[in-house]
Amino acid sequence: MIILEAKQLKKIYGSGPTAVHAIDNVSLTVDRGEFVAVVGTSGSGKSTFLHMLGGLDRPTSGCVTIDDKKIFELKEEELTIFRRRKIGFVFQNFNLVSMLNVYENIVLPIQLDGNKPDKKYIKQIIQMLGLENKLQDLPNQLSGEIISARCI
Repeated sequence: MIILEAKQLKKIYGSGPTAVHAIDNVSLTVDRGEFVAVVGTSGSGKSTFLHMLGGLDRPTSGCVTIDDKKIFELKEEELTIFRRRKIGFVFQNFNLVSMLNVYENIVLPIQLDGNKPDKKYIKQIIQMLGLENKLQDLPNQLSGEIISARCI
């Protein structure tokens, strides 16, 4: 069963003779449970491609379908909610809310959906990431090396 499909994705920055064709007619299908890696040289469009697959950046043309939903047909608020519920991101820069501590950053997406965090589930996440002693720390107090090693 196909869980993700990208068809004829194009992303062009700028116009005319200085236009940059970051992505040019890229298509991909991913089946449920399949593992896929995107590799390439620096500047080859990997991040642009992944941002489009995740609904963070709109393509110049083409279509992305996730779970039978064409994500760029969604209104901006609908797309935000869809991303929060269906897509997970691990950014190079962790994009944590600087004014919130570790625990607050972990439960924020759950609370944005109007739900109450499941304490048992949250505890499992904290243990898996090895953050038991860092829950009250702010993001700028965390070591990027420790976090990236846990995410890999």
